[in-house]
Amino acid sequence: MPRCRPPSNSVKRAFLRLMLPDPDALIFDFDGTLVASGDLHFSAMAAAALRQGAEMARTWYDARTGLGRRDLMAQFSEHAHLALDVESLVQDSIAAAELRASMARINPPVVALARRYIGIRPMAVATNGEARVVDRILEATDLVGLFDAIVTVDQVASPKPAPDIFLEAARRLGVRPHGCLVLEDSNEGLAAARSAGMTALDVRLAETLTQIDKMVPVHG
Repeated sequence: MPRCRPPSNSVKRAFLRLMLPDPDALIFDFDGTLVASGDLHFSAMAAAALRQGAEMARTWYDARTGLGRRDLMAQFSEHAHLALDVESLVQDSIAAAELRASMARINPPVVALARRYIGIRPMAVATNGEARVVDRILEATDLVGLFDAIVTVDQVASPKPAPDIFLEAARRLGVRPHGCLVLEDSNEGLAAARSAGMTALDVRLAETLTQIDKMVPVHG
């Protein structure tokens, strides 16, 4: 009987093209997707709340990590049943987060995916984080220069779950929204990406991490 030959590299690439997305562009959420920064942001927000005599519970914070800072702090003010100064909570927590940037750590499988696609597909960060904080964390995690565009919440009209941040990222990359693959870790972010007409993967799922580990750029 003739021996079966193993599939050639071209066949393997064709199989991967059928089974896995070959996007026109990749768009990454930041906190919780590219970087593990929950401890950093909770510490910063809890410190800002404590300055006004309020205590923020970690479980309360963890249930709302997909919200923008202002929306989260407004909800916290209602939750605490205190007359908190939301603007001060926002600004104090931003300043505290900048000081804590070194607490962030990369998410290895997601960063590895970005590094495989550098120079092959345009890539952006699209985040509910503020530019000041995002820039500091990019520096602290050695991710500066990896992305073609960084879109932050202070550069658009509405935060996630509105699609504004993702649509702006696609515009800056010069690609159509439906050709973008989004990596996200929150329900709000996934909803925003899908509202923008993009394909979205949830990095909280083990099968997503397995899938992106197999993704290879298709040149040409």
